Amino acid sequence: MKGKHTHVIVERIVADIDAIVKQVRFDGWQATAQGEREVKQALRRALLKYKLHTDHSLFERSYSYIRTYY
Repeated sequence: MKGKHTHVIVERIVADIDAIVKQVRFDGWQATAQGEREVKQALRRALLKYKLHTDHSLFERSYSYIRTYY
């Protein structure tokens, strides 16, 4: 069951991921192993903060979004 604060938590997670990814990404990062590794590590750190790092599906969906739109 979703609590009344669920949307606030989701907003915080998205903001944290956005901030972290913007720090580590660079032009063309998607085409390099180093870029992909750094962005994936940053995403894992952001998810770990909220104890969501074990949700593989969430990680994959989030990474796919980041790869497409960042």
